[in-house]
Amino acid sequence: MGIQYYKKQQAPKYTDKQLEEIPARARRLYRMLSNNDFELIIDDEKYFLLQDQLVPTNRGFYTSDKRTTAPQIKFKRIQKFEPKVLVWIAISEKGISTPFFSKQKQVIGQITDLNQCIVAPLIPFATSHHTKGKYLDQNDVQFVHKELNLQNCPQARPIETLWPILKKMVYDEGWEAKTSNQLRRRIARKLKETDIKIVQQMFLSIRKQLRKIADTGPYEACSS
Repeated sequence: MGIQYYKKQQAPKYTDKQLEEIPARARRLYRMLSNNDFELIIDDEKYFLLQDQLVPTNRGFYTSDKRTTAPQIKFKRIQKFEPKVLVWIAISEKGISTPFFSKQKQVIGQITDLNQCIVAPLIPFATSHHTKGKYLDQNDVQFVHKELNLQNCPQARPIETLWPILKKMVYDEGWEAKTSNQLRRRIARKLKETDIKIVQQMFLSIRKQLRKIADTGPYEACSS
């Protein structure tokens, strides 16, 4: 009968409003990028824990007698507020910026983002974060405004693909940090080890993905 089984693919959950707005925004952004007279830069931030609970080596243990196993091995001890590190990076076809690590309980807001993320490590790297629009306008840096940005659309943001790659490198073979500083050093080192060709390849697909989203919608852009 020609019926085949297909495994469901993961995709963001969109509202009706987003499904209506995203193709139009993708088309405008595609046209803007088609000029090829500027360098595209994307930035984002992500939290990292001292250890990755999803790593198989952190989910279980082997023993011949469970009763004699030490508590620190037998139990996955969880703190109410797990220590974590907030890392911010920007990427372009030229590579990855120097990471910025937020202090404990510090949120990367407009002032922090402006002074420490942009002014210090990013110029001449620039950024696309809409919260810093005034500064970017004053310095003649084009950026994607919030009302034109594609909502909930990782298909058009290669940095969303980079995070899982970096996470896998950081927690390779069940690695875990003892301190936040140790985790920061590990993340910075793994970012330096990241192959620039991977980042460049990600950027090559941006225009293609935007065109696909504009023509067929965000769900089709999730299909392989």
